[in-house]
Amino acid sequence: MIERLGRRLSEAAEKWAPDPFVLAIVLTIFVLVMGVMTGSAVETLPISDRLSLIADGWYSELWSGGLMKFAMQMCLVLITGHALAMTAAVQSLIRRVAGSVKSAPTAVLVVALVACLASLVQWGLGAIAGAFMAREVGRAFKAAGRPIHYPLLGAAGYAGFLVWHGGFSGSAPLKVAEPGHFLEASIGVIPISQTLLSPLNLAVTGTLLVLIPLTFFLMMPRDPALMSPYRGDVTPSAANPEISQAPASRTLNLVAAFLAGAFLVHYFMRLGVGGWNLDSINLAFLSLGIALHRSPAAYMESVVDGVRGCAGIIIQFPIYFGILGILKSSGLIVDVSQLFLSFATPATYPVLTFFSAGIVNFFVPSGGGQWAVQGPVMMQGVQAMGVEPSKVVMALAYGDAWTNMLQPFWALPLLGIMGLQAREIMGYTSLVLLISGPCIIGFLLIL
Repeated sequence: MIERLGRRLSEAAEKWAPDPFVLAIVLTIFVLVMGVMTGSAVETLPISDRLSLIADGWYSELWSGGLMKFAMQMCLVLITGHALAMTAAVQSLIRRVAGSVKSAPTAVLVVALVACLASLVQWGLGAIAGAFMAREVGRAFKAAGRPIHYPLLGAAGYAGFLVWHGGFSGSAPLKVAEPGHFLEASIGVIPISQTLLSPLNLAVTGTLLVLIPLTFFLMMPRDPALMSPYRGDVTPSAANPEISQAPASRTLNLVAAFLAGAFLVHYFMRLGVGGWNLDSINLAFLSLGIALHRSPAAYMESVVDGVRGCAGIIIQFPIYFGILGILKSSGLIVDVSQLFLSFATPATYPVLTFFSAGIVNFFVPSGGGQWAVQGPVMMQGVQAMGVEPSKVVMALAYGDAWTNMLQPFWALPLLGIMGLQAREIMGYTSLVLLISGPCIIGFLLIL
């Protein structure tokens, strides 16, 4: 049944799902119309004034300094994760695992599990490791003459974005763990022991680590006629030997990595787990990536390759920032949150936060950007309802990650690496969304 349902959803997605860039433009137009017609912040103004106010909001967020800094952080997360995944050690591990699986259902299960585990460590690493694992598994199966469904592998490689916000690069939990964060006056500093390491998050994340790979295992067709094999050369491209071999350069890499690593040790000894944020994550993966490459030139070669995966982020991030500006200036983002607040109870408030975050994420696929705008509204409800702030933070984080399975924005690097289109994987990821949603809601109600 799972296999058949996944196939039907995939067929529908291939027929109707838009290109990610087209989706961003369509969402901009939709939010603009809704903001002008129904936004509570502009409803008393003449149409011309509404348009002027919303246009100003759109433009101010389009190039917002704070959000553009966040976009740069996200690009660095992706690039440093990519450079680490491109090292010989990581590539060797990926190929060894890819060559060890013999059946197609087991292969897609392994890809989903690797993507999820890597995403819990760092979402950028998960995006790249999942993509490379999926591609290498497809390549290994083609070389061995065994059938496999390549787009389903791609969907499994993207599945880590369902669990990333409960991992150690989760934007909202990390932001509230920083002293001086913008909501400190109302909710204080919330350490990750109450969010990422809480019984709620351990239960949700642990269950999803079983549920997601199992779902992909069941979706893999057993009939070879329904497979769609790897597309491309069987032999992977070799590294440039002139770049990869230079003893003096190798020493320079190790010295640079040691200095960065020594700073991180000092940093975490001083701040403890509270120092685990996007900047320290980027420095950690920069240091590890440099240490595992043979020379600065080899590292830069991997960085240049990783920058290609940032193309969609660089262009589409400002578009989604613009959407965020429309949502803020028109009052729509507050309207959505307050709509759920209006019929919430202390017991259902985290669940309604989860759904509202899922809706907002579809229009603004940025965990940090979403928290910056939606977080203050949801925290007002925390004080009124008497709900633990840490639980609402995680409910928002789960909702943000949940609808990534419908929003292809963060799949752009994977699609480029694997040579797939968004519509080829979104049917399968939408089924994962349908199956995982009740699980997350259940834990929010009982824990």
